[in-house]
Amino acid sequence: MGELASFWAALNDNTIERQEPDGKEIVASMKRAVMARNGVEWDETCYCTPPLRHERSTVYDKFFEHMKIEPLTSPQPLQGGRFWDYLRDQTIGSKGGGREVSAVNQARYVPIRIL
Repeated sequence: MGELASFWAALNDNTIERQEPDGKEIVASMKRAVMARNGVEWDETCYCTPPLRHERSTVYDKFFEHMKIEPLTSPQPLQGGRFWDYLRDQTIGSKGGGREVSAVNQARYVPIRIL
């Protein structure tokens, strides 16, 4: 719970959003993320090689374990409850739900090629 509270606080107090160059995308990605298949899934645009290198070293590795990262080859709707709502409910204390976040999380990145 402490890690969830820390993550929620960093997402909402502009700590992550101010991070250059990817803070705004991290926050936007977490707002799109869903609780699915016993974990958290989201899509994210990334310019790093390897993908999500900076995002992982500065944010994700602090809050997620066993991340699986794969390229998004075609649009796929994410199915599941909103992770943002889950974080809010767990850290602010409304409802609570008691559902645990799994250690298996999946991020799909949109490969970008700049010429």
